[in-house]
Amino acid sequence: MGVLQRFERRLEGMVGLAFARIFKGKVHPAEIANALQREADEQRSVLGEGRVLAPNVYVVRLGEADYGHLAQWSDQLAVELADMVTEHIEDEGYQVFDKVTVRLERDDDLPTGVFEVSSQVADPARPASGHVPASPTGHPSLPPLPPLRGRVASDTGRQSPSVVGRAGTRTGATHVLVVDGPGTRHELTTGRNVIGRGTEADIRLPDTGVSRKHVDVVLEQGTAWAEDLGSTNGTLVNGRRITRHALSDGDVIRIGHSVLVYRQDGA
Repeated sequence: MGVLQRFERRLEGMVGLAFARIFKGKVHPAEIANALQREADEQRSVLGEGRVLAPNVYVVRLGEADYGHLAQWSDQLAVELADMVTEHIEDEGYQVFDKVTVRLERDDDLPTGVFEVSSQVADPARPASGHVPASPTGHPSLPPLPPLRGRVASDTGRQSPSVVGRAGTRTGATHVLVVDGPGTRHELTTGRNVIGRGTEADIRLPDTGVSRKHVDVVLEQGTAWAEDLGSTNGTLVNGRRITRHALSDGDVIRIGHSVLVYRQDGA
């Protein structure tokens, strides 16, 4: 079981209700988890002797509505997110100066559905200052990049054109999309897998915020590509609007009010 899957299992036990109903139209914790993993990967510093230093302090900024929505779980959620980042760092073989921490903060300038993630390397042996701490080898660590952002689109559900097609050849591995909430699993086939609200979609979602043909997940040569089909509300992967994006196991796809999780099982 992967890091994100373990996190989602713990989150289910904490929340106790269907994700789709609780987080409808708001920032989903799985989106934050994905963004934190990317932050650790993108802000790592390559040190001497093949060692890699990752940030150990992470801040998640949420708008007023999202922060208030998560308030009842904020402390436990921060702990679970920190544990998830720690597991990811250990799996990747990164190093950290000190224990990984995640802090949720309110930012009234952010609208509902938008969040920011930033990070830094904090060395407990050094006093707080504006200087970036040195790495264990004496080299300075890299400064953090601008924060990642995630955005939820509006809900109009206007129809958009697309190309329809579907091949039945299976690849060696099993590629599935799991609809968050009901937990319905849709196995992808090689070629096009159109997702939408209309009757011609391969995977139908009864969601007024989803276009009739909204997004196509194209499976080719063992890689699944999410391609937005010119939808009105757009397609978000891990909180970022995409046109075409190669999916990785655990990626969260949000269209309209629906959330789907991409899973790639073993061969």
